[in-house]
Amino acid sequence: MTRKAERIRKELSPKFPEWTRNFRGFLELYYSDIYVPETDECERWESMKKIYASVLEAMICMSGVRDQWEGPEFLPLAVDAGLEVFYRADKLECPFFFGTDELGFFLSADLIYSKMIRKMDDRFWFQMAELTRFGEIDLWEHRAWPESRARQEPWFHRKSRSRIFHLIRSAVAWEKENGYVDELGMMIIRWKYDTPWEELLDKGSAAFHNLYRINEALWKKRR
Repeated sequence: MTRKAERIRKELSPKFPEWTRNFRGFLELYYSDIYVPETDECERWESMKKIYASVLEAMICMSGVRDQWEGPEFLPLAVDAGLEVFYRADKLECPFFFGTDELGFFLSADLIYSKMIRKMDDRFWFQMAELTRFGEIDLWEHRAWPESRARQEPWFHRKSRSRIFHLIRSAVAWEKENGYVDELGMMIIRWKYDTPWEELLDKGSAAFHNLYRINEALWKKRR
């Protein structure tokens, strides 16, 4: 961790107890039978917006990535505890998201210029695999592989425990089917609700660094 990252975390650490209290109150809206007045519910939502924005801003600064950023902007999600904030990177023209859903905390970004994935070198795939050090990785595909085509080659479409293997297989399949790859999907790094803020910032900023570099590599090959 760099000195800058240590300083940012140290500056935020006095806020962690308050963040924890507010986050528990936010989860009570979904996982408790306690009645919450509408005014209190709105206050809890606004509180979490500020916290999520602060967390994502800290992750960006701690990551060491240099870019200009537009945001924050917020989106409610149609799931329990569903709220996300995003900042858009000017250079990559790509938003990076942080928030919660029914599974816990997450950091995510679309894989931009997916058709360039066949030009990626081993360092790209190392950075992808390294994401497993920072959290549980997930892949949200924007297009489902047709069931009829999967039945024709069942051996190729067997389930895999590796999300990276699944990503590579999807790229190969779409390249074979269409002659190119387009919009592979969104890479997601997940953490449980009870992850300490210190750990979330440390691992989140490291994951953010890799996510940004992954998309930057694809962006550089776009022409």
